[in-house]
Amino acid sequence: MNQEKDKVQEEMVATSEPVGEPQNEGEEEKDKLDELLADVPEWLRGPLKQYYKQILVTISLIVVVACLISGYSYYIQRQEAAAAFQLGIAMASSNIEDKIAGFEKIQKSFSNTDAAKIAELLIGQVYLQTGKWDQALDAFKRAEGDFTGIMADTAVMGQAYSHEEKKALNEALSLFQKVAANENGMEIVATLDKARVLKELGRTEEAIKAFDRYLDLDPKSPLLDFIRFQVINLSDS
Repeated sequence: MNQEKDKVQEEMVATSEPVGEPQNEGEEEKDKLDELLADVPEWLRGPLKQYYKQILVTISLIVVVACLISGYSYYIQRQEAAAAFQLGIAMASSNIEDKIAGFEKIQKSFSNTDAAKIAELLIGQVYLQTGKWDQALDAFKRAEGDFTGIMADTAVMGQAYSHEEKKALNEALSLFQKVAANENGMEIVATLDKARVLKELGRTEEAIKAFDRYLDLDPKSPLLDFIRFQVINLSDS
C-alpha cells in the first residue's frame, strides 16, 4: 500500500509544472521588448536591448509632443472657425459703424487668425466705399504687411484707389504699376487701371501702350471693343 502511494506521489511530481519565481517589473519590460524586437536582426537586437529604457522614454516623448501638436492644431482650427463666424456676422451688418466695429473686434479677439487679417482688408474696403480715403489708405497699408502674393496686391490696389479718389494720381499710378509688374493674378486689372490713369494724366503714348498691353494679357476681354475705341481716340488726339 505504501509502495503504491509513493508511486502515485512520484508521478504527480514528475507531471507537475515547476513553479518559478515571479518576474519583477524590469524583466517584464524586457520580455515585452523581446516581443517587439522579434523580427529585428540579432546583431541589432543587442544594442537596442541595452538602451531599451532610453528607447521607451524617447517614444513616450514623441507621443506626448504629437498629442500637444494635435491639441494646438485643434485649438487653432477652433479659433479660425469662431473668427470666420464672427467675420460673416460683421459682413452681413447693414450699419457701417457696426460693420467696422465687428471687424475690429475680430482683430482684437482673434488676432492670430487669417480672419483677423482679412478683416483689415474689409475695413479698408468699407472706408473706401464710404469716402473716408485716409482711413482706407491706412487700413490697406496695414493689410499689405499681413499678406503675400495676390492678397498683398489686393491691398496695394486698395491704396491706389484711395490715392486716386484723393486726386493723387501719380501716387495711384505708381501703385498700379507695381501690381501690373507682378504675376500674382491682379496684373490684368492693374494694367487697365494704369492705362486709365495715364490717360487721365494726359500721358497719351504711355496710355496707348498700357491699353495694348492689357489686350495682350486678356485678348478675350469683355471690354475689348471699349478698349479699342479708347486706343483709336487716343491715337487721333
